[in-house]
Amino acid sequence: MFSLKSIRVVAIVLAFSGSLFSLQAKADPVVTYTWTTTSQGYGPHVGQPSLATFDASLSAVQSGKITANDISNIQLFYPGLTFNNSVVSTTGFDFGAYVNPVTGALVFHDDQQGLALIAFAGAFINDATTFLSITFDNPVSNAVKDQFNALNNGSAYAGYPTAGYWTATLPAGNSVPEPGSLALLGLGILGIAAIRRRKQ
Repeated sequence: MFSLKSIRVVAIVLAFSGSLFSLQAKADPVVTYTWTTTSQGYGPHVGQPSLATFDASLSAVQSGKITANDISNIQLFYPGLTFNNSVVSTTGFDFGAYVNPVTGALVFHDDQQGLALIAFAGAFINDATTFLSITFDNPVSNAVKDQFNALNNGSAYAGYPTAGYWTATLPAGNSVPEPGSLALLGLGILGIAAIRRRKQ
């Protein structure tokens, strides 16, 4: 028969592996979108965002549509401008952006504009005269053609017309349990099976 010490070890292993699965289940995985500029445009100030990223919930991406409520952790920076806040703006009639549910890539759905991510100076977006806005699902000629726009105290700051695209980075393994936690769970199950066999 197994000793009390062996039974305790198996119990600890099971508890530990169970807590690992619990932690993974509670985590809210996200897809990170990163901006790449393809055209800085032209005009009085030609530049591009020095950083532009945001997170969207994995479940929204897998549903094929991202709404304003699914977006978090907006990081927008433009050289020479200072921002205090950020917000997602819904534009057109879709109130969301359509994506490939497997890759997260933007897909053209219809001719209604979807979302815009805006970083701005000040406390309220309606009062902001200094901001950076980047569209997300901007439809032009049956394709998604996103662009950015920056103002500095009400004056045009970004070149025009600008262009770029968003790239999705999915979470590693899409929250599938890691091999280590699977091994621990397997060890616990084997321990229980051995104890039951021994008792028979």
